[in-house]
Amino acid sequence: MKKKIFYILPILFIGISSILIYQTRNTRNDYRKTVESSSKSELSPFEQLQQATSNDLVDLGKAMISFVQFIDSNEATITTDKEELKLPLTIKDSETNQFSLETLESSPELFVIGDTFGLAVDDHGTYYYYSLE
Repeated sequence: MKKKIFYILPILFIGISSILIYQTRNTRNDYRKTVESSSKSELSPFEQLQQATSNDLVDLGKAMISFVQFIDSNEATITTDKEELKLPLTIKDSETNQFSLETLESSPELFVIGDTFGLAVDDHGTYYYYSLE
């Protein structure tokens, strides 16, 4: 009888321990899934802009100010992956070639040639600036 107890007790201990470890791991995994699903994901800059303007916007993606004409027409050429846009500009500082684009909504005060940013457009043809970061 004593020999049977020496064999049965370790097997019983290992079996109960395995069951408890398995249940703890399942509980931990279920908790992790619950926390991940309940945490609010951060909005992208485009989604933040769309939420702030309450408009249906089309994301044109990354845009770059590729060419600026200060003489005669005062316009900036903005290049996206699919198209080139020409927007009127106002010269702010001719020595440092800084200018502003008033027709670009939500844009910063000053731009220089080579600036990159996100560009969106609404149904009315109004262009919107958003930061890529």
